[in-house]
Amino acid sequence: MDFLNLKDRKIMVTGASSGIGQATAVLLSRYGAQVVLVARDAGKLQDTMGMLENRSIHQIIPYDLRDFEHYNLLFGEALKDGKKLTGLVHSAGITKVIPVRSIRKEIVDEIFEVNFISFLYLVSFFSKRKFSDGGSIVGISAVNAHVPQKCMGIYAASKSAIETAVMSMAMELIKSNIRINCIVPGAVKTPMIDFISSETLNDIGSKQLCGILSAEQIASGVAFLLSETSNGMTGRNLYMDGGYLGG
Repeated sequence: MDFLNLKDRKIMVTGASSGIGQATAVLLSRYGAQVVLVARDAGKLQDTMGMLENRSIHQIIPYDLRDFEHYNLLFGEALKDGKKLTGLVHSAGITKVIPVRSIRKEIVDEIFEVNFISFLYLVSFFSKRKFSDGGSIVGISAVNAHVPQKCMGIYAASKSAIETAVMSMAMELIKSNIRINCIVPGAVKTPMIDFISSETLNDIGSKQLCGILSAEQIASGVAFLLSETSNGMTGRNLYMDGGYLGG
């Protein structure tokens, strides 16, 4: 039996233009899913589209997730083929190294709006019968929410907020046949770690028993949570942190 068979599934993936989101979209297409690619950069979404299996069945929607006034249009466009969504992956996210003395409202707003508030909106719209009859939602958190790192307080707080919200929302969503879980990655080889010095990255890598992970490894965990193989899980965190030792 193919336990990760996602045929007949239609899954929206945010942040699909790069990193974990792109790797997830590619893997889901290989498991037979129809993927709705969402990100701001249409050109990069086209690059992702070129990597997918069965390209004719997938869809690109360039969209800024901070445009909270038009999520109905985003979801309406995703359903223009008449088929409702069965899955949602929120991989879009930003991280910034912000010392306490440099904290400004506009910085906090940007990080929280992209990482957390957009997740709330996506979940809210997915849960409407107009757009979905049930399925599985996956949020992407980060080990930073559990392991303190200097100058990462805002980012860590935004990811911790996702995990806390998931636990609460799971209690509501199960009535609509929707499961919701989080992946908690450690350090992953994506463009988001380019800002980290090689010295710091080597130190983090040495603390992850499996080393720095690939985006494809995280994508495999996302596929698991979207599949029926995980149908007994909701409101939980799936750690994919390479066995982070901390300290």
